[in-house]
Amino acid sequence: MKPTKQIFALVLCMAVSFLIMCTASANSAQKQWSGLHSTGAVVADTDCPVIVESELLTFDIPDFPSSYGSNNDYSANVTARYSFYNPADYTVTATLAFPFGKSPGYSKGKDYVNKYDITVNGSAIEKTVRHTIPTYGNSFSLEKDLPRIVDGYKKDRFYYPELTVKKYTVEIIDYDKSYKHAGIGFDFSFYGNYKVIMSYNSDKPIPDGHRLGVHIGSDKYITFYIIGTQAVPKYRFYEDGGCETGEEISGEAKIISAEEMTFEDLVFEKYPEDSAVLKEDWYNAVIDKLNSYYSDTLSLSAFDVTYSLMMWYEYELTLAPGERVINTVTAPMYPSIDEDYKPYVYGYTYLLSPAQSWAKFGTLDIVINTPFYLADNKEFVKTDEGYTLSLDGLPDGELKFTLSSSEKPKRQLYFWDFIAAAAGVLKWAPFIFFGSIILTGIIINIVAATRKKQK
Repeated sequence: MKPTKQIFALVLCMAVSFLIMCTASANSAQKQWSGLHSTGAVVADTDCPVIVESELLTFDIPDFPSSYGSNNDYSANVTARYSFYNPADYTVTATLAFPFGKSPGYSKGKDYVNKYDITVNGSAIEKTVRHTIPTYGNSFSLEKDLPRIVDGYKKDRFYYPELTVKKYTVEIIDYDKSYKHAGIGFDFSFYGNYKVIMSYNSDKPIPDGHRLGVHIGSDKYITFYIIGTQAVPKYRFYEDGGCETGEEISGEAKIISAEEMTFEDLVFEKYPEDSAVLKEDWYNAVIDKLNSYYSDTLSLSAFDVTYSLMMWYEYELTLAPGERVINTVTAPMYPSIDEDYKPYVYGYTYLLSPAQSWAKFGTLDIVINTPFYLADNKEFVKTDEGYTLSLDGLPDGELKFTLSSSEKPKRQLYFWDFIAAAAGVLKWAPFIFFGSIILTGIIINIVAATRKKQK
């Protein structure tokens, strides 16, 4: 083998190794969007005797939502039609909740508030849209999420509406500007019942407390809040923005304002004036979100729950002894969107497991009215209007199906998808790199030895 061919083989092998080690950076636009999970009506009272004799689920999906722009004309929805029966010898008034998930990022409107009715025996009844913070991201837990619906402000061991909050504004007057990454550190004591809110770069443990370091940028004003009891913190200037090195520099600052407010005032600083969220739900969602943090230091963004809320319909149902009623609930259906397929694939989820909360559950009929193709569920029967499925009871797991405008959508593969897949072996990159060099050398030597013997 000639030296030039040897060099070419070595360079080619090294190039392949380099491609495997590279991560994809092109084609990075978002192609997969999460959807809105719907679930059936659940009853808050665990001792409720009412049973579900039958349920008819009707999905009306004439169109698909857009992952960009407005979805004002989007109309897909699901209607759950329940036949309820009260076998008890007394009148039952039950509070029902129908959760239908977090609104997806591509949904721009608030049509879920007033667009659909809840009916009993054909007549619309009063409903309330409630909001809570989900316990596990986009997943749903009946045992944990349902108790988060609380009338009025919920009680908490630390937070309460009248809790004192002080908002401090500090002005940076001067500091040694020869240090381009200088910072100011505020020392907080561990003693006292308090929380501190500020935009900080670091949280460094110090004796009897912690130091919040803030990089000094173009803005010479720094704002922080102290919730509860805590003395005004001491401050020092440091050569690094994280204030972690311990090397102090000269500097001067002063507190130019100390505004007192209540915790309730702080909670509603980020509350939109035109919000469809009840104030009590917003307050309680903030409390649940704050209690999910395990630190005494918080960011002000923790008080904005606008894009984190799960939606519920709440309503009351009254049944006399032996009475049967027909109850319908309609909610919007926003699917997940997978744009890696051509045409796109839309995934729908309806959570059936919460229906286990009823005293008894009878038959379940599912109808999907759609002009599109059902891609992944062979149990359904094709009809002129769409698809149907009849079950004698609740199935194991949840109801999930995907639709597409093509019977066989094809996954689009891009060059960078191969690179991204190869990057999955990144932890083996050094072995692959040096192994390829060794393998190339072995091949070259074998070829050279073979040719030598042939001569």
